[in-house]
Amino acid sequence: MKPGAQALVRYQQKEDTMSMTSTNHPQPARPSLRKHGVISLWGRVRYRQPGAYDAWLRERDMTIITANLMRLSEGQLNRLGLSHKTLALDVEDLALRAQRNAEITREVLELVEDDTPQSHAIAAE
Repeated sequence: MKPGAQALVRYQQKEDTMSMTSTNHPQPARPSLRKHGVISLWGRVRYRQPGAYDAWLRERDMTIITANLMRLSEGQLNRLGLSHKTLALDVEDLALRAQRNAEITREVLELVEDDTPQSHAIAAE
């Protein structure tokens, strides 16, 4: 193994021991480059902070969803309650609404799991 690859493996091992949420085992750089290419290595280096990669994935997904919805005609978008003029804002609004609904659902489930009658009355509202 070349000295540069050994340094990368040592850095990855150090990074894995520092992170409590890491489930990846350190891999030598050369097989990883053969399997995933240079872009994978670039992604690992650029998004090594804990939330950076998740933020990048979210932004990429919003872009892909918006691009696919742009392929629809204005009439089709109107049936969904969307418009070409405000499509990016509409997609962000849909994502926020879905996140808010997930939080509300989680809270309702916590209330329903509680066996007190007051919890059931609150959940029914």
